[in-house]
Amino acid sequence: MKSIARNQKLAIVGMDCFVSNSPTLNKFERLIYEGKQNSVTSENYQQTPLSREVINSALEDAKIQPDRKIALIIISPTENSAKLANYISAELAFFAEENSLLSALDVSKKLLISQQVEAVLIVGIDKNYPIEINLTGYAFSYDEKAQSIIKTAGAAAVVLQLYETAKQRNHCIYAVIDGLSVVKDAPNHPETVKQACQEAFQIADVNAADIGYLEVVASGIPNADIAEIQGLISAYQTGAENLSCALGSVKANIGNTQASAGIFSLIKTALCLYYRYIPGVPQWFNPKQPEIWHGSPFYVAVESKPWFLEPGATKRIAAVNIMEEDNIYGHLILSEEISQIERSSQYLAEMSYYLFPIAADDRASLLTQITALQQSLTDVSSLSQLASDYFQKYQQYQQSTYALAILSRHPEELKREIERAIQGVKIAFATGKDWQTPLGSYFTVNPQGKKGHVAFVYPGSFTSYIGMGRNIFRLFPQLYDDVVVKSVYNRAADIEKFIYPRSINKLSKRQLETIEQKLINDPVSMLEWEVGLARLMTVMLKNHFRIQSPHAFGYSLGETSMMLAQGVWTSFKSTSDYLNSSPLFKTRLSGQKNAVRQHWGLPLIHAGKSEEFWSNYILICSSSLVQEVLKNESRVYIVLINTPEEVIIAGETQACERVIQTLKCDAFPTSINHVIHCEPMHSEYDELVKINTLPSQANSKTIFYSAAEYAPMKIDSNLIGKNIAKALCHQLDFPRLVNRAYNDNIRIFIEVGVGSNCSRWISEILKDKEHLAVSLNRRGVDDHTSIIKALAKLFSHRVELDLSPLYSFPNIKLDQDNACENQSSFPDTSLLNYEHKIKSTPNYKSLNDHHVRLAKAHGFLLKSRQTSLQQLSLFLQQQLDLYKKMVTQVRKEK
Repeated sequence: MKSIARNQKLAIVGMDCFVSNSPTLNKFERLIYEGKQNSVTSENYQQTPLSREVINSALEDAKIQPDRKIALIIISPTENSAKLANYISAELAFFAEENSLLSALDVSKKLLISQQVEAVLIVGIDKNYPIEINLTGYAFSYDEKAQSIIKTAGAAAVVLQLYETAKQRNHCIYAVIDGLSVVKDAPNHPETVKQACQEAFQIADVNAADIGYLEVVASGIPNADIAEIQGLISAYQTGAENLSCALGSVKANIGNTQASAGIFSLIKTALCLYYRYIPGVPQWFNPKQPEIWHGSPFYVAVESKPWFLEPGATKRIAAVNIMEEDNIYGHLILSEEISQIERSSQYLAEMSYYLFPIAADDRASLLTQITALQQSLTDVSSLSQLASDYFQKYQQYQQSTYALAILSRHPEELKREIERAIQGVKIAFATGKDWQTPLGSYFTVNPQGKKGHVAFVYPGSFTSYIGMGRNIFRLFPQLYDDVVVKSVYNRAADIEKFIYPRSINKLSKRQLETIEQKLINDPVSMLEWEVGLARLMTVMLKNHFRIQSPHAFGYSLGETSMMLAQGVWTSFKSTSDYLNSSPLFKTRLSGQKNAVRQHWGLPLIHAGKSEEFWSNYILICSSSLVQEVLKNESRVYIVLINTPEEVIIAGETQACERVIQTLKCDAFPTSINHVIHCEPMHSEYDELVKINTLPSQANSKTIFYSAAEYAPMKIDSNLIGKNIAKALCHQLDFPRLVNRAYNDNIRIFIEVGVGSNCSRWISEILKDKEHLAVSLNRRGVDDHTSIIKALAKLFSHRVELDLSPLYSFPNIKLDQDNACENQSSFPDTSLLNYEHKIKSTPNYKSLNDHHVRLAKAHGFLLKSRQTSLQQLSLFLQQQLDLYKKMVTQVRKEK
């Protein structure tokens, strides 16, 4: 066995790669995160020019100065690979050709330790071979439905430095190589794989349980796959019933790139550590030989998800398994560099759902600008760049009276949205009504942002669902470093197993429903997750889009979320710990509901036993009518008044059913069955005060409203706890709270948290008054789409905000520790110059043409899908209008 010196770590400081249809590192990373399979083309790529671009991009990414000595190591070279040395932008002090990644890493380590060079560039170049075309996509060979692995072309490069050198140079560190084991001249056997793993653990000083993601070879060769699987299961066995390590293989995304496959695996794993996510595996169903996986720590994520630190962990750790020709085996341990606070990302700016901002002071000028955008589509090659250009153009119209947001994913869609906008703007000026499309384009002639204030509205709890908030950390990676989010990392790691379930098999719809029911039955976990999501969204709005909230209020337990999200509380850990040990949401208000039993004089039930007697129902009926019927029912309560025509009653199940039968109104059981906002929970007042009494910061300029008095409240630690407890122990009249805020000239209501119930209720409460209510999260809609649609409305209503994070130039560093302070940000023109430099390279046009062809290929499918969605939306609106007319008619007849 041969291993790299134990006391020296390496750092990956630069990377780049090229694979068909994903010609940049950013596009490759997007492919990985989105769990997609790369489109294969049969084009004949010229290796030398492509490899030259990859090499110099990796060096530029590493910020290696021209006067620094570097080494170039080519893996599996071709007859032309030596020519690449002529194109190195730094001083080349060493050149070598190796047959494997393992040997290249070994040579790199020796060169760096001996200080012969400051950095080593390892490049993988494929031999010339025909690219295999498979329209069914690639496969993770561990899957029961997988057949053969498809060969593809690609080039990849990484730049390595000694870890200490990289830190001294203040270089970006994608990942740290903590250790590598190499086993030579060994048989293709599970014990060989196990030996390589265990020696790597020892070198890196980690345990198998510490590793959260494992990138495997998955060669598709049956004997090799069996040896790898069995060896890994044996080496990673922890003895605990805990799915702690995700499996994946880059071959499921891009096929087998042969000589560069190992470097692609290394790059993928480094990116996952850098951006802190577990990658999804496309087209995964079930493993081959399912019996051998029982009791293993492995699971497969079918969608990418945030990577939270496990309790007690200080950093994320991953591994790459390596099996090469000539019976050489290796295991590589990597970890994130926790001091790497700034983790630059263009992911949000390159999302293919673009907002085109247009503003003017009158109808004619607005239409002129729309027409100009329409004319610019004749020769557009990049919709992202066009959107960025229009954002820059908008800067001179920022103070305009009117603003239009046009949303689009591709040129054909933009063309249709522009045509609709021309007519929509004319109609809006003629009728005074807002205009919007199913896609999200929006315009109002009555902007509320200039007339009134903005309020953040925090929804109540117990509405969590599987998969919620999955993409928000990738869209805004700085959120990981928020001080409050960090304070609840340990609980997040536990709760996320409900939100993003783990399994070695792809879970069926029924299995997911069962898991979600377990989540519903765990109110503490739901409350903690929802409080955390509210914080994330608040920081996103304030720190990224510079939307300030001079006012805020919450619905029910949303008042708790509000305090943490707005930074009044700076830590939720003590409350989290207390909630998990308190019987409040376990046996008192949930589960056995002993608080109710005690109030009604019923026998108490111990933990573990349950006898359901309590129900919650939504009633489509006025509260006054319901209150009249409740005069005859002592065990039914109006707990929540959502709108003038929607209330929630709670109480003894049979009594609730009698109320509904008497009223003869539409009624629906709620998905949760906890006790809240009623007389039987008065006994829990002191416990609620204790949970909601935390050290507070009184320097916030935000005015906070509470349902305790339906008025602004003073920011004082003791008073906050008492106000929240009082509000939770009594009926909540949401229309009263909303109207109080409206009377204080609040016109813009932004729902910050899970779902869109509050924004819907506010629109119903204020339906005859000028206002705007928007939400940022809706089940079934991805986070990015919801956020962009909300921003479009806020922009048109002239709310003060900064849209620059949506466009293809970077933002300045954000202050994550101060979510309440407004800071201006400006684009870094140096990167705009860099973009111009990239556009001037010889291959830029051919690559752009390639993307244009791909966009056109998808055009017909997207067009038909959009048409279907519009028709469905119209049908649903018609049905809703018909239902409202019928209800109105029935009431008149009564």
